[in-house]
Amino acid sequence: MNKIIHIDSNCIFGATTLKVLSNPEKNNTALHVCINPDDVMINRKTLSKDINVPLENWCLPWQKHTANLCQVYKKDRKRGAFDKDTSIMNVDGLYTTDRNVLIGVFTADCVGLLLVDETTPCIATIHSGWKGTVQAITMKGVNELIEKGLMHPESIKAYFSPSILFDSLEVGMEVVEQVKTLPFDVEPFIRYMPNEKAYIDNQGLNIQMLRNAGVLEENIFPSTLDTKKELECCFSYRNEKKTGEHFTFGYIK
Repeated sequence: MNKIIHIDSNCIFGATTLKVLSNPEKNNTALHVCINPDDVMINRKTLSKDINVPLENWCLPWQKHTANLCQVYKKDRKRGAFDKDTSIMNVDGLYTTDRNVLIGVFTADCVGLLLVDETTPCIATIHSGWKGTVQAITMKGVNELIEKGLMHPESIKAYFSPSILFDSLEVGMEVVEQVKTLPFDVEPFIRYMPNEKAYIDNQGLNIQMLRNAGVLEENIFPSTLDTKKELECCFSYRNEKKTGEHFTFGYIK
């Protein structure tokens, strides 16, 4: 299996690609973290053919661990699809209501999140490592979408990519102090260790942001794949400093 299918409805398709050891660069589709861009383009073209969405219809960000999101339109298609330097810069979330515009985010240990509202329809993709989480990118993104009337809490569905999970995400106390600045009780998502270290639940923190925004529990779909442990199918920066990335993407048909 080279991807997890999150949603394939009458109006929206969404998925996350996985590591595939036999593919070029293990199925990496990220131009900004690669050894050979030509191999990445082979993987992109294979995916494009598989889902029947030409690369000319893709629109991609160059993520910088910000809390910035950007609405994209048909006119933005092709940005970042063939050349990383044409990507939408300095954003970690994209959303669109336009048909046939594929948007996505790249992640290794970080959370990749696909938000879908089929009633609008609208889709959003968010990249949230711990740096994005302490900036509350998911909370800001969902609130922005709701305030604009592009998504509605009761009809939002949220799909998570594989990411580094609670048992594996060890951080220093300086990170914990930043987590504690979030505007809700974060203690359930922290496990303190005796060596001035702690484990944090990055996926859980993002799930709580969704709950706080009114997203229904039954519409939140966490991942059980821990990128640090699932070596065969998951990319992990903590395991390999030079690693590819998963691609969490979606489009409105």
